[in-house]
Amino acid sequence: MMMKPLIALALVALGACSTSFGDGPRAIGAAATDAFGDTPFTDGVAISAITRDPNPLRTIQTYKFVPCQQGRAVCGDSSTGRPGILTLEDGQYVVRGAYPGKTFYFDRNGDGFMQVGQVLTPLAWN
Repeated sequence: MMMKPLIALALVALGACSTSFGDGPRAIGAAATDAFGDTPFTDGVAISAITRDPNPLRTIQTYKFVPCQQGRAVCGDSSTGRPGILTLEDGQYVVRGAYPGKTFYFDRNGDGFMQVGQVLTPLAWN
């Protein structure tokens, strides 16, 4: 219980180190993301994502993403699965091609979206 107040105090202190007062909230947010955010695929470890399926006849879908091809791609399901392209766009890690017709957007805080056509469905990953 004591850790939360200390963490909050540390984030406020980091925000005070900003070059101008107006940047304080942005600096605190960036410090929190750096301290507690997770970056997908940086350790060469596979991640799993869970999302509600856009098809109303199915409820939940899970997807596995594995770094493959000596780190040049992210494959769907296993290291020998369909290779996808990983890009960084506006702070989100985007995987295209690992699962046909689906694009996955991963935020550093463990959530994101799956895009099928024009439909975006929230997801969680770890």
